[in-house]
Amino acid sequence: MTGSGAFGITYVAEDITLGTIVAIKEYYPSDFADRDATMSVHPRSERHERTFAWGRASFLNEARTLARFRHPSIVRVTRIFEANSTAYMVMEFEQGQDFGAWLKGLGRLPRQAELDRIAASILDALEVMHAADFLHRDIAPDNIIIRSDGTPVLLDFGAARRAVAEVSRSITGIVKTGYSPPEQYSSDNRLQGPWSDIYALGATMYLAVTGRSPIESTLRVDKDTMVPAAQTAGAFRIGFLAAIDACLKIKRSERPQSVAQLRQLLLEDKQPRQVGAPLKTLTKPSSTTKTISGASTRPWLAVTSLAVILIVGAYAGYQYERSDATGTQLVTEDKHVQPRWSPTDQEAAQAEARRNADAAAEAARREQEQTAAQQEEAQRNAEVARREQERIAAIGEAKEKEAESRDNTEAEARQKEIAPQLISKIDAAKDIRELEAIRSGYPAQLGEIPEGTEDPVQRHFLAALRKLEQQRPPENLSRYSLRYWPKNSLPRAGYTVTTMTPYGKLTCTSTGRNNPRDCSLR
Repeated sequence: MTGSGAFGITYVAEDITLGTIVAIKEYYPSDFADRDATMSVHPRSERHERTFAWGRASFLNEARTLARFRHPSIVRVTRIFEANSTAYMVMEFEQGQDFGAWLKGLGRLPRQAELDRIAASILDALEVMHAADFLHRDIAPDNIIIRSDGTPVLLDFGAARRAVAEVSRSITGIVKTGYSPPEQYSSDNRLQGPWSDIYALGATMYLAVTGRSPIESTLRVDKDTMVPAAQTAGAFRIGFLAAIDACLKIKRSERPQSVAQLRQLLLEDKQPRQVGAPLKTLTKPSSTTKTISGASTRPWLAVTSLAVILIVGAYAGYQYERSDATGTQLVTEDKHVQPRWSPTDQEAAQAEARRNADAAAEAARREQEQTAAQQEEAQRNAEVARREQERIAAIGEAKEKEAESRDNTEAEARQKEIAPQLISKIDAAKDIRELEAIRSGYPAQLGEIPEGTEDPVQRHFLAALRKLEQQRPPENLSRYSLRYWPKNSLPRAGYTVTTMTPYGKLTCTSTGRNNPRDCSLR
């Protein structure tokens, strides 16, 4: 066994026909199924039978869909079969590490080129699946295997889990903290689409560039405190980080709506961000540069020009220092010198400051309005999801009641059908042991009989039971024998006496004047 989850177990096996190693995934929903001594898998109770069968059918449909895909980043399904009252899919065995283990094994942040190669392959695989109207629904670090050559492969698709959740009205098996989008917490799968897988892929890439898992999506609805990927350290492309943040938008309409859109954002800009690198400008050499370069054939002219430049520069520096010192002295000594800023300039600066303050206040107001609108939208979505869950719950409850009523009707029909046969068996019982054997053979009819029952079979059973109990012989036969042989009426000790009773022939040994002993009934 290589792994197990809430809905299945994966084994490593050998295909003895081909001599290859394969992975076999078994449908085993541990929450409501058990394995018996014959290795067969069965639902734990009758109320789980429908859910178990629905999940098994979805498991097989998912396997058939995966078998049609041919892509190096989608796990290859080679065969499906049913056995042990459950279902199995045979897959190519993929050797490597899951994405989370691969990141830890690097001992450093991944390089941009490594993430580009992984993201490009996964995007291609998702594009193939989405074109067939098939969603993965469970993209996360533990469901991506990184092979030894650095290429990824997607595992453990969530279609069967989703089908079971729709029937059982449970979401615990279909969401993964930090990697599932908010719409996946709703039982209405109409809210999901390619943007749902895109959110999960963005969350996986967020882990790669920041070293930490994203905050759970439902906790970001009211107030998003998660640090954007664009603020992370590391030499990653600005466009790559911005694309990750776009994938992790809470509102699904604000995310990339298709793989093609995400690919353009994630992989289009190939220029890496250089943290703290100076800007470089490319300029065409001027004619002056060419003249100085060409003067190397006339060194005397270059020396003369350099001397003139140094003399002029020194004189200019002297004049600048002199004028600056004089100006400083004038400002210090004369208190009536004209101020550097005129009143007109001050009024303009104040007006500019007011404009900046008004602009900042307007931006803050708009941001508050946008936040309020987002919260209102999130509340509306939550209300829609709640109502949909209630609707699905009501439908499920109605179906359960209908099934229970149908089962009760069928049980009543069966009881009426076997009632005459059961009454005949009760009448034929000769003792209480036979009557109790009949009860254990028909627990649905005769298990626990309530007082005042109106059921004809149960009333017949109670009447027969009382009749046989009245005919039960007493436990102390010696004392019972006194009814027939009072004290001092028996012959001398050692004689055997017999008499007929309602319970059979009573035989005792006389003890003289004492009570009879060694009594028995035949």
